[in-house]
Amino acid sequence: MKFSDVNEKTWEDLRPYVDTCLLPVTGITGAEQPWEATCALEDLRDALDLFEIPYKGRVLTYPALHYVNEDSGLEQVNAVCAQLKTNGFAFVIVVSAKEDLADVLTQSNADLAFTLTPDLLTESLPVEKKRIAEQLMLLWAGKNQE
Repeated sequence: MKFSDVNEKTWEDLRPYVDTCLLPVTGITGAEQPWEATCALEDLRDALDLFEIPYKGRVLTYPALHYVNEDSGLEQVNAVCAQLKTNGFAFVIVVSAKEDLADVLTQSNADLAFTLTPDLLTESLPVEKKRIAEQLMLLWAGKNQE
């Protein structure tokens, strides 16, 4: 479910069931050509599909952090994760398709971090789906292991 699917009237009814927030991280810098920015967004969309479709009703996708780089990314991601938890989400998961951000996201204060590049999804989609499912089940069971 996306943030835009929720309105003020329905949020209180949904809140007990939607305890997990997805924070997409595009990782563009502004140096991209328009077509490169489009590709980055499409890659991120494909990565998010692995969460939004099978876990609809349990996860809520927030707007993406678009302009994040390796130097300032960790501080920015951590600040947003902290605010999302303050807003009542039990779990925050960062998701990116940008390989350059893998180390930054892994170091973040998010409960889980996934960097799902197009190559990874092409070469090992079933393995990645299984890995995501296993890590989410451990997280939700209270045994956060990576």
